Amino acid sequence: MTIARLAFTLTLALALIGSANAKHPVRPEQLHFSAEDEGVRHPVAIPTEVLAILGKDEMVKDILEDQNVSADTMPPSWFSASVVHLSANDEADLIVEGEPPVVGANITPFWVFCATDHGYELVLTARAHDLEVKKRRWKGHHVIVMSGETAVVFTGVEFRWNGNRYTEFREKSENLR
Repeated sequence: MTIARLAFTLTLALALIGSANAKHPVRPEQLHFSAEDEGVRHPVAIPTEVLAILGKDEMVKDILEDQNVSADTMPPSWFSASVVHLSANDEADLIVEGEPPVVGANITPFWVFCATDHGYELVLTARAHDLEVKKRRWKGHHVIVMSGETAVVFTGVEFRWNGNRYTEFREKSENLR
């Protein structure tokens, strides 16, 4: 095979690969969530079993009562969810973020669900301004950091996997200048 023919074949192969990728672009996984954003960037439908777990959350139950809504008729629009891969690439874990009326002033609740053989399991709940899934791993799961600030203090909390759920590993607070 001549150099020109090899170059042509290689160029054609690369063009076909590029064309195939253009038809099915790979969206990067959302790893940073913020109370500043309106929902998640790549929303997915929230499974019924996850909505049932959310309906049992104490804060959500208070809002249900205030809104005179039952957990069975709770609007899914109160939440947005994005798929993340906290441990294995074949497990579609979820990060769920509160939407109005399930939000506070400059803070939002986050719920982290891990996919299991038996459905979804709630493994972390916290309120924060930001949630970030780090590249670092602990016991096979990505580390999660939640942060927020007041007028005078910035606080960040690192959560690590303990084998069953995410637990607080360390908290760092700094005075703002």
